[in-house]
Amino acid sequence: MEELQRSFRASCLLSVSVVLLLWLNITARPSMAVTQIVPIGVILDLGLNSVLGEMIHNSLAFAIKEYYSVNKQTATKIDLIVWNVSRYDIFTAASAAYDLMENKKVHAILGPQTSEQARYIVKLGEKYQVPVIWFPITGPSLLLPPSPSSIYSNEGLNCFQFRAIADIIKAVGWQSIVPIYEETEYGSHLLPCLSNVLKEMGIQMANVTAIDSSSTDLGINTTLDTLNNMRTHVFLVHMSMDLGKEFIWSAQQKEMMVEGYAWILTQELSSLTDPRVSLTRNLYKGRSTVPVEQFTDFFPLKRYMQGALGVRPMDSKNTDFRRNSEKIFNSRLPLYAWWAYHTIEALAKAVEKVEKAGTDNGLTLRSQILDTSFTAKSGVHFDLTKGQLDQSEYEVYNVIGDRERIIGSWSPETGLVQNHDKEDIETSSEYQLKDPMWPGDTLDKPPKLRIGVRRTNSFPEFVNVYNSTKLHFDGFAINVFSKAVKVLPFSLNNYEFVPLPNQSRSHNTSYDDILCRQMKEEDLDAIIGDITIVASRTKCVDFTLPYLDSSVAMVVRVKNISTSKGILLKPFKWSLWLILGAIFVGATIIINAFEIIRANNSRFNNPFLVYKIDVMENFESTTARWMVIMTSFLFVLVMQVYTAKLTSILTQGTTNEPSFKDENEIKSSNVPVGYKKGSWVRGLLIDQIGLKDEQLKGLGSREEYNEALSNGTVDAIFDETPYLILFLSRYRSRFMMTGTMYQTGGFSFAFPKKSGFTSHFSTAILNVTQEVESYRALMSQSSLPTSIEDVEFEDQNDIETSSLSISNIGGFYPVLISIVVAFLFGLFILNPSVIRWLSNLSQRLCPEFSAQTFKKLNPANPPNGQGQV
Repeated sequence: MEELQRSFRASCLLSVSVVLLLWLNITARPSMAVTQIVPIGVILDLGLNSVLGEMIHNSLAFAIKEYYSVNKQTATKIDLIVWNVSRYDIFTAASAAYDLMENKKVHAILGPQTSEQARYIVKLGEKYQVPVIWFPITGPSLLLPPSPSSIYSNEGLNCFQFRAIADIIKAVGWQSIVPIYEETEYGSHLLPCLSNVLKEMGIQMANVTAIDSSSTDLGINTTLDTLNNMRTHVFLVHMSMDLGKEFIWSAQQKEMMVEGYAWILTQELSSLTDPRVSLTRNLYKGRSTVPVEQFTDFFPLKRYMQGALGVRPMDSKNTDFRRNSEKIFNSRLPLYAWWAYHTIEALAKAVEKVEKAGTDNGLTLRSQILDTSFTAKSGVHFDLTKGQLDQSEYEVYNVIGDRERIIGSWSPETGLVQNHDKEDIETSSEYQLKDPMWPGDTLDKPPKLRIGVRRTNSFPEFVNVYNSTKLHFDGFAINVFSKAVKVLPFSLNNYEFVPLPNQSRSHNTSYDDILCRQMKEEDLDAIIGDITIVASRTKCVDFTLPYLDSSVAMVVRVKNISTSKGILLKPFKWSLWLILGAIFVGATIIINAFEIIRANNSRFNNPFLVYKIDVMENFESTTARWMVIMTSFLFVLVMQVYTAKLTSILTQGTTNEPSFKDENEIKSSNVPVGYKKGSWVRGLLIDQIGLKDEQLKGLGSREEYNEALSNGTVDAIFDETPYLILFLSRYRSRFMMTGTMYQTGGFSFAFPKKSGFTSHFSTAILNVTQEVESYRALMSQSSLPTSIEDVEFEDQNDIETSSLSISNIGGFYPVLISIVVAFLFGLFILNPSVIRWLSNLSQRLCPEFSAQTFKKLNPANPPNGQGQV
């Protein structure tokens, strides 16, 4: 019985096993039958000196394993056929491509690493209709026949990184940069994109520098010497790895990686010199560990590029996936490895679609690759629809020590932000970056701006450079500059004031010399102070909008007419006095003539008539009466005007008048004229006003102005109104401003030609001056009156009262004497009755006078015979 049970159990087990094996055979056979191996060629540099090729190869192998471990039911499977070719060997690369296409019948080729090799391989691909996916620095690119350029637009897609760089430059506040690029097809892509973007932002590309890819150390050092002598020390490096590593190493040897310099790396150097990548060649499949310093692809960037900024496409948004990949590779993968990984996934999907479509040719595979678009496991959107990987999201990093720090990110939608998280994007109001650590381990933004300030003691209210324990800079111009800096659209706190001229030159050096010569000699980024905008200076510098209006005027001595002997004659000019006198004399003559002719009235025989209203009834001539009325009315009117004018002169402060009314009197009188030493006004006096050179005398301060005018060294001083207003604030009682105002451009700040700072400071100055209260506060802080009307007298003891004395009417003495003489002449000489009366009177008086005189002389002889015997 037991034997029967054991036999039954054994037969059942055998039956189940047979059924199971049959089921497994049936289910496994279809999958084995449809799986097709698709050969894919790979051309890479896997030599000991190329860690990049090794990383790409291992990423491809890892991607194939990962993809097919997840997608087990695919009808196709990629099989890589690898050729190890030096990236410098173009001929061998072309031979390898021929072998893969002709003999191995590959469906596509991945690689190579250089554009020179890719160009020849593409030519073969045109013949065999095999797609070629190679790895330029901008990401995987598909070059296919018949017209590769139609689906390869490196310029258009590459512009994204330059837009990101331009936004970085704008955020930092640099106004000019020096682009340095490799003189190859790759390097030439820099200029069209970057120049257009920077032009839109008003940022200048100064001294664009091209370096030949075959340059020797001597050639690189010569270029660096030229760059080091430039005004701008902000460099944008756009080179391949081979040339870039030599250039950066040489720059470090030239001490150009220190404080005061700034470096920005474009995508290739940023992608290949990733400080996050392990410094050992600890690669997938457990290869031996070899120091990176032995490889030409990678070199220790952190040793040479401290403080540099760089941009590169975002490699992974999925942190979990990134951590897992780092465990597998014992290192963080560089960007190239991520691109290779995602390319396998795209190619596998395209091959699967071709198999399902039932076609097997290169054009169909090409079409399917161009139609590939998906979100990869890393979280990055992988899109080859334009023939090249569409990279539009970038991260901005800063090299610090042995690590790098991500200080921002950029995309066309968000612009430049500190964090690419959605919450941060929503709260960001403007372009921004986290504060970078710059070369020299400093937070001060390079380069430090050198702002020239002229030493002068003429008017310290505008610019005052003095030395106590250290140099101090003060004055209205300094205050306006500091205020303008605060309202700039970017941060500007790394600048220093440089006193001008230096110790080797005289302090009386003119602004013309400082602007046109010392600006370049002293390597200055700007010159601030009381600088007048003059046409001749615009040939040397660019000016901002003026922060203070000015014009050229004349100051002369005051002539106080209240102390003049002719003050009573001042209400009318001499011409008017003569006209009034002629009117009254003529009226008198006419009235007398009419009366003598009409009535022969002896009452009017006198040569001069004194008017009274009651005498009107004694006039015989009607014409004489009307003449008297009109003359009397005119007399009263003239007296009223005279009284009012004299009152105004004596009581309303108009008793002062200039010793010279305008520059024409100065010119005709040929008197000496003063001007401020070193001022451009000297040229205006000679060229426009027409004064002679020997008339001009340079003066250095307001005290010299006062002394020269007071002692008669000069009779007038020409200067700009802001200075003259300050001068009159102390000496207004003795001097006054007069003559024609010659308008100038005003006081401004000067920058080198085509400086990007000019427009920004012009806008800032406009904002400062339009805030009236704040602007007036700045003027008050610097003790500046806003106009001549605001001037307060500082020399009150010099102000004299306008009390009159007997000498003040001395001008009337000649007039009074003339009137008396004329009256007597008319009364005693011209009038016949008076002459007869005087004759009779003399006849009566003369005998009596003679008798009295004789009596006094002969007292012993009495008259009428008295005293005779």
